[in-house]
Amino acid sequence: MRFAYLGFAVAFNVAAYIVFKVISPRPHNLSWAMLFAVGLALGAINVFFFTAALREVKLAVAYPAFAGVSIAAIVAASAWLFGEKFTPINAAGAALVVAGIVALSK
Repeated sequence: MRFAYLGFAVAFNVAAYIVFKVISPRPHNLSWAMLFAVGLALGAINVFFFTAALREVKLAVAYPAFAGVSIAAIVAASAWLFGEKFTPINAAGAALVVAGIVALSK
């Protein structure tokens, strides 16, 4: 269950940043504030699951895994949902981040 909590933390983290990306070009009005609140709530749920994961996973493993998977998922989501450019050099950079996280976790 320990890595399931970490996976939920990543999912809610990515969801929060997707909401923030969606609202970024909008004017700051009531609908923006409501969506911003949704993003904050998703971020709070992310923190809840991350702290639950820390009960069973060392911080030195949990945080690098969380950060690396979040970065990879956000890169993929931004290309898929927002049509942001994803080049071979981006893929290499993401792979290096993940490799670095694996190395730090050992």
